[in-house]
Amino acid sequence: MSKALDADLAQIAARFAYNPDPSEGVSLPQVRARLSEIRKDLLGAFDAQVGQTDIALAQNVVRLYRSKDRAEPSEKAIIYIHGGGWCKCDFVTHGSIMVDLAGASGLDVYGITYPLAPEHAYPAAIDTVCDQIEAIAASLHKGEFFIGGDSAGANLALAAALRLRDEKKNLPIGALLLWYGCYRYTFDTRSHAAYGDGSFGLPTAGMKQMWEDYLAGHDRPVYGDLTNAVLSGLPPCYLCEAEFDCLADDTRWLADRLMESGGRFSYDFYPSTNHGFIHFSGFFEPSKKSIERAVAFLTTTAVQD
Repeated sequence: MSKALDADLAQIAARFAYNPDPSEGVSLPQVRARLSEIRKDLLGAFDAQVGQTDIALAQNVVRLYRSKDRAEPSEKAIIYIHGGGWCKCDFVTHGSIMVDLAGASGLDVYGITYPLAPEHAYPAAIDTVCDQIEAIAASLHKGEFFIGGDSAGANLALAAALRLRDEKKNLPIGALLLWYGCYRYTFDTRSHAAYGDGSFGLPTAGMKQMWEDYLAGHDRPVYGDLTNAVLSGLPPCYLCEAEFDCLADDTRWLADRLMESGGRFSYDFYPSTNHGFIHFSGFFEPSKKSIERAVAFLTTTAVQD
């Protein structure tokens, strides 16, 4: 265990953050727009090597990230779901992650978006995510694929795998890549107590509000709050914990549950990091290492093209 958040990471994260004080009266649409504006210059380590193309699909837009030295689709692909507490963020805010996954793996990466809370509460996001995954599998990529996500995107990635399993869709999902996800609607954990005061970035109070906006009092959010989810029958999972993260214990919980159910997983712990650190691989070596470790994990679950 480290004693403090990495000073370089703290400076980089602050440069690309936007968290106005509630007293400023900034609306959520304004926060979304400002965050996207700030992160336009947040480029991945592989930015020069990866092209981007928007594709209209199933009443939504999918963004394809593909290595510029390859014109044909890759045999396998990654479908990535951005985080942002189900209430903000987009291709711009999370573009560096998807660029680096494509660059490090050599695989096509399909980025998907979803309706945001509180305007569109549960189950709008998971409905759209599952529809998008099925549409990609039907018309854009018909081979094996991997599903990834960070934070709320990790929640949606895991929830989608569970729902598609339960609905017996039999899609060729080879693995899940899950960075510091929020899986449970609970706040009485060690990590919330230790790191949830806001001094490390994501505060417990903010996470609680995002959960409430997302679930909106739904009486049975089976694929939202995953506390009671049955985790057997999932593909192998890559799990990543950031040390100074109020959600750290959610990843530990998931690892314990996967172990109990006999699931295969790999677990990475990154000391001196906080929630959101994988955005910064163009500036911070551990961020790049986490992307590369996830890609290496895929090579142990399936042979790439």
